[in-house]
Order: sequence, then structure tokens, then C-alpha cells
Amino acid sequence: MLNQSGIYEILNTVNGKRYIGSAVYIVGRFARHRMHLRRGTHHSVHLQRAWNKHGEEAFEFRPILFCTKDMLLYYEQLAIDAFKPLYNIL
Repeated sequence: MLNQSGIYEILNTVNGKRYIGSAVYIVGRFARHRMHLRRGTHHSVHLQRAWNKHGEEAFEFRPILFCTKDMLLYYEQLAIDAFKPLYNIL
């Protein structure tokens, strides 16, 4: 199912903070996030700092909703509005 498009979260299991995103191919997007976090080059400074502080084991990558590609931005915005993810703030 992860080879589908949809909305996902990166959840910090220590403090409950999260990052919300959308992707045409969720598995590939998870891999890119993980690569950047491991290298210390993630675009979300807040998420990167939390990753550095708590370690990789404190984070869960998981899909929230599967949807068609044309609905990604719509559902991503709904999820951002609902969860108010702190790691999405630039």
C-alpha cells in the first residue's frame, strides 16, 4: 500500500510533534526524508534538531491517508489544519 500516493506523517514518539506531507509515492518520500535527516540536511530545521536530539528510533514514518494524485494538496492542507504540525514551520 505504501507504493500509493497520499498523506503521511513523521511522528516524534517522545513529544508527539509531527511533520505532515504528501507524496505521489510515499515509500520514496520516506526514504528521501530519512536520507536528509541522517545527513543533517533536512529542510525542516525544527525536525532536524529533534532528530539530532532524540535519535532516529524516536520517529515513526506512517501514512495517514491514501488518495489520488489530484487530491494530494487538498488533503495535505486538511491534515495540516487539523494537526497543526510544528515541524512544518519553516
